[in-house]
Amino acid sequence: MHNGYHARWISKERVHSLRKFGQLRQGILLDSFKGFIIVEPSKAQLGDGKLLTQREADTELHPAWCLDSQSKISRARSLLHLGNPVS
Repeated sequence: MHNGYHARWISKERVHSLRKFGQLRQGILLDSFKGFIIVEPSKAQLGDGKLLTQREADTELHPAWCLDSQSKISRARSLLHLGNPVS
């Protein structure tokens, strides 16, 4: 993805580990219906799951599927250059 950020699936166990060591501040953690997604700097390697394609990220980081606040979703979408979702 553009500008050094990408979206990746992340397991609940990995989220717990990153929280324990204070490493979540490097990315944006989002809760979706399918699980957790982290928007992270490309070289951070915070997530432990599959990278999302631009199209997958556009779908998953939509208010209809993502359970977080609109401002948090917008910030993550902005880092990924996705623009505002169509309602």
